[in-house]
Amino acid sequence: MLNVQAMPTTAPWQPTAGQLIRQIGSDERWSTLKELQSLLRYDGHLQAGSEAELFQRRRLKAGQSALVMGQPFDGLYVVRLGTLKTLITNVDGGVHVLGFPMKGSLIGFDGIYQNTYTSDVVALTDCDLIRIPATNLFASENNNHLEHMAYWASSHEIIQEQEAYSLTRSVKSEARVARFLLTMSHRFEDMGWSPNRFILPMTRRDIGHHLSVTVETVSRAFSALVQQGIIEVDFREISILERDALCHFEH
Repeated sequence: MLNVQAMPTTAPWQPTAGQLIRQIGSDERWSTLKELQSLLRYDGHLQAGSEAELFQRRRLKAGQSALVMGQPFDGLYVVRLGTLKTLITNVDGGVHVLGFPMKGSLIGFDGIYQNTYTSDVVALTDCDLIRIPATNLFASENNNHLEHMAYWASSHEIIQEQEAYSLTRSVKSEARVARFLLTMSHRFEDMGWSPNRFILPMTRRDIGHHLSVTVETVSRAFSALVQQGIIEVDFREISILERDALCHFEH
């Protein structure tokens, strides 16, 4: 069986919790528009002199809320460091996790329509967010470049949510977990980290709420993947050993 951990790779191992906390703990409280552009991977043209425009950062500890459903809209946020979960709670108390914003994700665009946020966003790890105030977005033509960037990023987030929704409808329950791991692998790779070895910041219950399956189904799928030699699991650390088999897992 192929051992991914022994394979040479140019992609670095993702930061440890301690390294992440040290990065977030920096005294720097501002980010430039140029950094926003890099985080969002927006390749559009910026107006001359706008690259140095400053945006305030907001820091969160794991478990803190970034946004609360019903809260008045005050702007958009770009994830600089850390991972969060976006969720809605139904009238019967049921929870559905819409997604897991990570580095480069845009959150808060659901608040534009009715001027209030329609979901809760909670930090799964210590996080560093960059705030784009509503006044900056819609104040004047001088911020046209910022508007374009926000629209582009919002479209990207919508596509990700559509892909996440397809996970809950297109395959059997256990296979949804395999598809979820592949999605996370691609996301870590997009951030420049290893796609074959990563730590999941969310719990199995969070994964179940995201995929519309029970936590028992998530655990059962993990066990089946391990037994077949497709992945290795050490608490939340995942090592993908057989990517093709993961793609075609239909247990």
